[in-house]
Amino acid sequence: MVEVRELSYGILKGLSFKVREGEVIGVIGKNGSGKSTLLKCLGGYYRYKGEVLLRGRELSTYPLRERVRLVNYLPQSIHLPFDYTVRELLYATTGVSGVEEALKKFKIEELSERLFESLSGGEKVKVLLSRLYLLKPSLLLLDEPSAFLDLSVMVELASFVREAAERGRSVIVVSHDIPFLYSICDRFLGLKGGELLFFGGKKELLESLEPLFDCPLEVEVINGELFIKPTKEVK
Repeated sequence: MVEVRELSYGILKGLSFKVREGEVIGVIGKNGSGKSTLLKCLGGYYRYKGEVLLRGRELSTYPLRERVRLVNYLPQSIHLPFDYTVRELLYATTGVSGVEEALKKFKIEELSERLFESLSGGEKVKVLLSRLYLLKPSLLLLDEPSAFLDLSVMVELASFVREAAERGRSVIVVSHDIPFLYSICDRFLGLKGGELLFFGGKKELLESLEPLFDCPLEVEVINGELFIKPTKEVK
């Protein structure tokens, strides 16, 4: 379990919440509300105030090598300062066996000898998901993983997230694609101006969308799918 207590950094102000093992949390809010900052705090990139407890222990006290195994962060974009092929990247950044299995599982064998920087956005996401698959962290932090993906990769992403949760891992996903989050997440965390506006299930999400975005919305759930349409210009 992950427990966040009075976390503050930059725009973030005193956030407290818990994430259970095997749970997928969706983080939503306007641009600049602190969503990516929250993930970077949880990933150990910032020296925050408050506490982030993983398995009952403060995150910052874990040695870096162990922390990378426990918590791993998939950023919005990644650019390597050196020329790694996909296979070299997976071997170099995981140090584990099973790379060939991961290439096959994510159907990226044909990309294995290509330079990572030459790949499309969707191809890069598949490679980075295969890396997370190999590392098997207890907490996965995904920052806008669905941005600019085609439908086939979206399906693979959703399957990966749910499979990770079924294996007892906690997943926190930031996305502007709220219908996508609605389809894969167990609970939702709404940030507004760096503060926690709500933390709850689908009912709380639907009730909080208008105050979260300061915009009147038409919201419908049809056959389990969420549809959202602003009814006038967002403030």
